[in-house]
Amino acid sequence: MDVANLAVAVISAVAGVAGAYFAWIPVRRLLSDRRAPRPQVSPTPPLPAPASPTPVSPTPTSPTSVSRPPASGTPSPGDGASGDDPAATAYDVFVSYSHDDADLVTELAGRLERRGVRVAYDRVLVRPGSIVLHEIERAIRDSAHGLLVFSPASMASGPVMNEYYALLRKSVYGGRLLIPVLAADVRDEELPEFVRIRFCSDLRGASDTVFDRRVEEIAEAVRRAASP
Repeated sequence: MDVANLAVAVISAVAGVAGAYFAWIPVRRLLSDRRAPRPQVSPTPPLPAPASPTPVSPTPTSPTSVSRPPASGTPSPGDGASGDDPAATAYDVFVSYSHDDADLVTELAGRLERRGVRVAYDRVLVRPGSIVLHEIERAIRDSAHGLLVFSPASMASGPVMNEYYALLRKSVYGGRLLIPVLAADVRDEELPEFVRIRFCSDLRGASDTVFDRRVEEIAEAVRRAASP
């Protein structure tokens, strides 16, 4: 063996030893990891159970008084149901009408007054400088009963219909009379429902004798209503 071959053999041996060494290193690390004791992991403590809510005693409160609306059908202020004596009012009857029927109303009111009935209507209420609506409203309030002359003109009049509703309210809630008087050529089927259920004083085409008889009937009805 010459020198060259010897050198190659030595180098090959050294390379084999080095390769074996470097191959052993990862194996040694793997064996060391397996032999080393693993750290103990303490178990996670269980979460505490939620605390039960503390019962809270309700604070006693004083009862609150609640205002209740009046029952249906209970008269409210201004209904004419305050218990006032009709005899203590300023007038016995308020007459609502259209000015187209002024001549008839003037005759009717005059005959009633001659029988002792105190009559209120615009011709005796309104004075120069007075406010017509205020005087009419006051007269309706200060009259014991109401009389409404029904004619085509009055039924087409807004102010007369307003007076009708005011008189009807006093009649329904206050027990006051609402006397329908039929004039001109008004037809029965044109009358409001609350008028049809009442006995009407019919002056349509009435002679003077019949007219006077109807006036007496109205006066008697007012007198009876005023009696205790």
